[in-house]
Order: sequence, then structure tokens, then C-alpha cells
Amino acid sequence: MEKKNIDINKNEFKAAGNMDTEAARPSTKGRKAIIFANVTVTVIIAIVIFVFVSYINGRHYAHFDFTSSGKFTLSSKTKNILKDLDKPVTITMLFSPGEIFYNQIKDILDEYAFVSKFIKIEEIDPLRNRTKAEELAKELKLEALELNTVVIQCGELSKHVLQKEVMERAFPFKFIGEEMFTSSVLAVSEGKQTGIFFTVGHGERGINEFERHGFSSLAEAFKRDNFKTIELDLLAKKEIPNTCEALVIAGPSKPFSTEEINIIRKYLENNGSLMVMLEPGLAPNQPTGLKPLLNEYEVKIRDDVVIYNKVSMPMLGLQLVTEVYITKEEYQEHKITKDLEKLTTVFFGACGIESTHSHDMTGLGKKKYTANTLAYAPDQAWGEVTIKAGVKPQSNPEEDLTGPISMAMAVEPIDPNANMGSGPVSNDKGKNEGAKLVVFTDADFAANEYLRNPGNQDLVRNSINWLTEKESQLGIAGKTPDFRAASFSPNQMKLIFWLSIGCLPLITVITGGLIWWKRRR
Repeated sequence: MEKKNIDINKNEFKAAGNMDTEAARPSTKGRKAIIFANVTVTVIIAIVIFVFVSYINGRHYAHFDFTSSGKFTLSSKTKNILKDLDKPVTITMLFSPGEIFYNQIKDILDEYAFVSKFIKIEEIDPLRNRTKAEELAKELKLEALELNTVVIQCGELSKHVLQKEVMERAFPFKFIGEEMFTSSVLAVSEGKQTGIFFTVGHGERGINEFERHGFSSLAEAFKRDNFKTIELDLLAKKEIPNTCEALVIAGPSKPFSTEEINIIRKYLENNGSLMVMLEPGLAPNQPTGLKPLLNEYEVKIRDDVVIYNKVSMPMLGLQLVTEVYITKEEYQEHKITKDLEKLTTVFFGACGIESTHSHDMTGLGKKKYTANTLAYAPDQAWGEVTIKAGVKPQSNPEEDLTGPISMAMAVEPIDPNANMGSGPVSNDKGKNEGAKLVVFTDADFAANEYLRNPGNQDLVRNSINWLTEKESQLGIAGKTPDFRAASFSPNQMKLIFWLSIGCLPLITVITGGLIWWKRRR
């Protein structure tokens, strides 16, 4: 009896325990509700994180270009111009997918929109969407739009860049779209062109001369920066027009008259800007009548010196040349040369230039000017004082001009009431007060024959932009992409043939035989 009672008590205890456990355990519906709530909260949190990350990524993201030539990177000049935009510019692509350079044009225009919030990119396929193309033509007041065109608009102004203009016409048809697009953006956003006047009548390089010594290529480069180039005969005009933002004297071989010098002097006294490119050639610089005027602005031309340079050439050893190569070490710190460190500028037969360091400026009132060197000649160069026909020049440190030899200078006014080294004098409108000058002791470097050297064009274009206070246009212009083709000698071709036809199959046979032999054992 006692055992039976014990068993009954145990059963009752187990039943009671089970009841307590079941009571403590939540129902199936409760568990499902908890799981559903957890999943819902997790999904909501994930959505919030995704939206937040997408928002941040949409506003703050970076581009990386790992190509050796920077194919997908805009030039510093283009970036400066785009960042300075303050008006909306619409760029419309009228290209059909599959057309030559379609992908390059689309990629580079997307970069424009990435850099500036004022750039809006639209795309119209003229073959599939004729209605939209006709609406654009009507908006531009044109009867029809040419196919494969990029239309750039700002207000009522528009520019059309044709497919043939974004490529070089000679094989291998390199893409040069960035230069054309940036030029068009400048033209429609600035509107009125800035006037650049070139003096004539003294043997200067002509802006309409297409020969190798002419300046027609430089004039075209200036036009791409939205400048209007105009020839000016000082004796006929008797004055420099008010529309002249900068005066250029390009390689004169005959002297200016006293009357002409006085006209230029008056222009500079009225806050004018002057670029002078002298050309000594292979003989001492011909008198131009400009020396006294330049001396007034702290610039002294060494017209008794022609600079020679020693360079090491393959198979020829050390050679004496008149080409002077300006690289990173020779460029001096200035807004004009800021982005030119990676480029090489080549001067061809230059003379020396110095600063007079005079602060008692006769005829200029209380204004003071500072002349800063833009570029020096390399250490191995020297200035030859005595040049004789048929006699090979030799460096003579006791007589010749030794380094450092300056070949280009920029002159600007400084505040006479401020400490030395302060910025230029400015008026209430932010414009600089006083004259600005850039003086080069060579003109060949800007001629048609040599302008395409890596740094030549950028140096002279930066100089004119600095003179006209278009500092947003300073920098390196868009470059033509490199066309890299493999070139092999006959022996190299023979080696490639035997490696591909003989060696590779033989290696495969030997490897297969070794594996078969090993498995057979």
C-alpha cells in the first residue's frame, strides 16, 4: 500500500510539473508573432541603412582612374572651368549608339556632370526619336540638326560640336573631344569674347600665317579659350582700343618707333596687360626699342647672350644644342606654371632676362612692380656672349653668362603700403590695379612648328589667361590620348614565332608525357 501511494504521488508531481511547464511555455501563435516582429524590425533596419548609405554614396563618392594615360580623367584646366560655372549649361548628345567615339563622348560628358552641378546631360537618338530631335531644332531656331552632334546650350547661346571635330583627321583618329567640349562650354557661358591684339609692322609672327614659323595654331588655341585675336597696326591706329584685354608682341625683328613705344606705355599706365616674345635666334637679339620700356617694369633683356645647352644623345654622346628643355626643376612657383611640373617646355634659341630689382620706378608714381621668374635654363646651359661664324661655342665662365639663367618673367604690381611679398593691388571690384606683363626671350616655342610640344601651348595659354585675369582657365588643357602600337624588329618577330609555334606546343607535350609516365608507374 505504501509503495502504491508513493507511485501515485510521483505521478501527481509529474503531472503538476508538466502543467507548470506548459503554462510557462508561450503558445504557437505567440512564438510566430515574436518571430514576425523580429524579422520585420530587421528588414526595416536594413532598408534604413541601405537608404542612408545610398544617399551618402549619391552625394559623396570618388572616381578612380587606373589607366596609365589618365584616359578617364579630365584635365586640370577643364575642372577649373567647370567648377567656376555659375550658369546652367545643357549638353545634348545627338548620337546613335554604335557610332565611332560614342562611348568616349558619353563617358567624358558624364565626368563633366560629375564635376559641376550646373552641367545637365541629355541624350537623344536622332534615328529612333526624331520628334525630340525636331523639337530641339525648333528651340534652337534651326531647320534641322546634323546627326552625330553634341549641342551645348546656355541661355540663348548654343554651340554645335560635330563628330568630325572630336577626332584628329589623320590615322589613327585620336579622340580630342575634351578640348572641343570645354571650349564650347566657355563660349556659351561667357558669351562675349575677350579681345587679344597682336602688333604688326615690325616683322612679328603672323596669326594668319600657316607656315611653320607662323602663329596661326596659337591663334586657334586662343580662340578655344574664348579669345578674339585681332591684328593691330599702332602707327595706323594711333592708339590701343579699349576692347584690348591683352597686347601681344610676337617676335619682332624691326624696332618700334618712339611714337609706338609711347602708345604702349600709355596703355600700360592705364592698367594694361602685355605679352612680349623676343627672338634672338642664333645671333644677338636685334634692337626692338622695347628695352627702355621693359626696364621701367624691372625687366632687363640680355640681348648680348644666346643660350646653349649640353644634352646627352644616344649613340652621339654629349652634344651642344640651342634647344633648352624646361622640366619640373626649372619651373618656378607661380600661378602660370602651377600645373606644368609634369610637362616639358622646349625653347629654341633664347637669350637671358634679369630683374633690375629697382623700386624707384621713374614715371610710375608710387607704384612698385615685382618681376618673378617663370622658368630658368637647365644647370648645364650657359649664355654665350661672343658668337662668331664658323666657330663652335664653348663655355667660358669668366666671360659667358652662367646659371641660373632666367628665360621668362611675369611682372605685376604690389601694394606700396604693404610688406614685401604681399599680393597685388586690387580695386573695389576685385580687379588688379597696375600693369601686368609676361616676357619670354623666345618666340619659336609658340610657333606652329613647336607649339605641340607637351608644355609649350599650356605655358603661353596660361600666360594670356593670367594677364586677362581668367584664372579659372589656368591649368593643363585636355591632351590627345596616346596611340600605343607594338613595334617589333625582324629578329623579335622570329623569336615570337618560334616561341608561339614551337616552344609552347613542345612544353605542353613534355608536360603531358611526364604526367602520363608518372601515372603509369
